[in-house]
Amino acid sequence: MKDDLKSLEGLDPAVRLAGPGRKLRRFFLFGAALVTTAYASWMMADVLAADQLTMMEAVVVTFFTINFAWISLSFYTGVVGVFLRAFGLDALTLRRLRPIKRKGRLRSKNVVIIPVYNESPNRVFAGLRASYESLVATGEIDAFDFFVLSDTRDPDIWIAEEMAWARTCAELNARGKIFFRRRPENTERKSGNLKEFCETYAANYDHMIVFDADSVMSGEAMVNMAYMMENNPDAGIIQTPPQPTGRMTLFARVLQFISRVHGPTMSAGLAFWCMGSSNYWGHNAIIRVQAFIDCCGLPVLSGKPPMGGHILSHDFVEAAFMRRAGWRVWLIPQLEGSWEELPPNLIDYAIRDRRWCQGNMQHARLIFAHGFRPLSRLHFFMGVMSFVSSPLWLLLLLSSTVATLQNARLTHSFFPGQFTMFPQWPVDRSFEMLMLLVFTIGMLVVPKVISVLMVFIGRDRRKYGGFAVLISGLLEMIYSALQAPIMMMMHARFVFSVLTGNQVGWDAQERDDTGVPFMSALKTHKGIIALGLIWGAVAIFVDQAFFWWLSPILAGLVFSPWLTHWSSSLALGKKAAAMGLFLTPEETATPDELAALYRLKEAGLGDDVRDGLLQLIEDPYANALHSALLPAQKPDRRTQIEVGIIYEKLARLGVEALTREEKFKIMSWPVKPLDQIMAGQNIGGSDHPETSTSFAPAKKG
Repeated sequence: MKDDLKSLEGLDPAVRLAGPGRKLRRFFLFGAALVTTAYASWMMADVLAADQLTMMEAVVVTFFTINFAWISLSFYTGVVGVFLRAFGLDALTLRRLRPIKRKGRLRSKNVVIIPVYNESPNRVFAGLRASYESLVATGEIDAFDFFVLSDTRDPDIWIAEEMAWARTCAELNARGKIFFRRRPENTERKSGNLKEFCETYAANYDHMIVFDADSVMSGEAMVNMAYMMENNPDAGIIQTPPQPTGRMTLFARVLQFISRVHGPTMSAGLAFWCMGSSNYWGHNAIIRVQAFIDCCGLPVLSGKPPMGGHILSHDFVEAAFMRRAGWRVWLIPQLEGSWEELPPNLIDYAIRDRRWCQGNMQHARLIFAHGFRPLSRLHFFMGVMSFVSSPLWLLLLLSSTVATLQNARLTHSFFPGQFTMFPQWPVDRSFEMLMLLVFTIGMLVVPKVISVLMVFIGRDRRKYGGFAVLISGLLEMIYSALQAPIMMMMHARFVFSVLTGNQVGWDAQERDDTGVPFMSALKTHKGIIALGLIWGAVAIFVDQAFFWWLSPILAGLVFSPWLTHWSSSLALGKKAAAMGLFLTPEETATPDELAALYRLKEAGLGDDVRDGLLQLIEDPYANALHSALLPAQKPDRRTQIEVGIIYEKLARLGVEALTREEKFKIMSWPVKPLDQIMAGQNIGGSDHPETSTSFAPAKKG
């Protein structure tokens, strides 16, 4: 870290990010989790060993211990979050929460960057405009620029992005404030996109706020983030807890509700024990640019994908590199005005998780890498466990089934020893087993239940539907219990797929309220249904009591297509909203930024996505804009010949005869208007510009 950051003269102490008892906090959290796990594991071993502990029962105890440790850590994080929220305390300072009061205007230069990949231009630029207009209202717009960083590979969306950008700049009078740049080559995905931006333009800025394509932030939130960075010179990243919003399917509404109710509890608990070693989630966060450039270059892992190659889940790794270099990474739970969108249904949710699984599994190779801080290693481990816990739970349940089957077939030995004079009677430990089950379930749901009750007795309960918040909370827990075994099976399959060398693409997320037809859900879940039926038949044959203990898991598996289909329903989501169920403050008291987003999406800010090449041929304005945005370069002789052949095909057969690759080839250079195409002129020569007008700020460095 640079020596000049040691000076705190002129900084606002009211927003200094610090707090007492960092080591004591972590000692309490991890100590409590370890003690609770040890006690629960002892209880499990004691219950199973009542009639001699078999090898399979020992396996059950092992898997139970690993999974319970994961539950216990989450439980105590939630308990701390409940305490902090109940007493209105700041997670860092442990003092009463107060709104941020800024002194003076911002001194820093900041940029909001929006990496996009085959996204809806209408949604991207509606979100950009809503955030931009909110910044204007703060009076601090001069301290911010916006950059749309396109990695789009769809030629039609490419042109729609350019047109939407030009229209946005014109309507907001924002030329010189909002910039658009598209990379010719999509190397290293999002992390490569940010790397190219940092190498080219970031020297102009002190801080960058990273958006996702579906992000929206209030101007107050962005200004407060920049103000905190100015007054905390050791901060490398400040992360907000983005709230999901904007979806109307039943599935998304359930998740939006519980994220809004229980999410702040978990965020407060995480901030309490992570302190300046928090994590970075890749978006809705502010980053110190020079620190990012100096220490966040990502390595290429040895070996082939999916476990080798370029790091996909780059955010955790960038936070770890920041901490390794001495910068602090903060999660600020009270930074409101930060939003994102969820996938609309369980299938799209699982598709997103499949990509994250591949990225997070790579982190297993970094846990013991040289130089990382202990909490950074823990974040890597937690990222891996967020997916590996599913196959571990599955193994626990399967080993429990095998152990039950073995016990059902064994005859109890009343005289196990050769010289035993007195019989050993069978011991009934069903009550202790029930208590252990209740204890485990309680660890899972108690913080969530308390979060719901806190909302119900709080001043804002009308924003969540009033009394209906209790019904919403109960229905969410039932739905979560049924969905959990489905996600367990999907995550187990994802982990197995990664470990066996299979990799997936990284496509754009579904942004509309799309449902899942029943037959599609049935096709997706047919293996899960078969497993549930076979498993249930074995369980009821072995032990009816065990079958009823397993029934919540079996119900989720057998009824998975119906659950997926019905939960994806937009009609059911709207009915739930009309009944006051799963409401959030973003619906009942919509912030100005979200109201602007919905209005702009409805108005269609981005131009319709149509045939991009045809638009360039027929529309002189679109053609001139596209030509001006292309890199300043001239094609070599081979490219001129290839493009000339494509133009001949275009003139003879029309646009619809060209492949996507052929369209890309000719759209990578200034496109000829219709009269020149029909005249058969070749690319290159006097009609091809050697330079192009720049719509980006001057490069530095």
